Amino acid sequence: MNVYAIKIELKINNKERTKLAQHAGYSRFVYNYALGLYNQIDHKEYKFSTSKKLDTIKKLFTNYTKKEKEYQWCNKLSSRVYQNA
Repeated sequence: MNVYAIKIELKINNKERTKLAQHAGYSRFVYNYALGLYNQIDHKEYKFSTSKKLDTIKKLFTNYTKKEKEYQWCNKLSSRVYQNA
């Protein structure tokens, strides 16, 4: 079985490059924040499923970023990045 790959280069301007970098950074931020919360959960005390834990983390993150002034920049970026991180 042969596996082939196609390398594609996007032709984007500086504004688009900046937006892509912001979204990549936002995705990294959300992932690391959620991972930190997940690691803080006492898994022996909270015995519900992983999906329920993740739903709880999403709610905590959403409420926290909406209230804190230092995280207002999160509201300017696409919510799809947040949902898939």
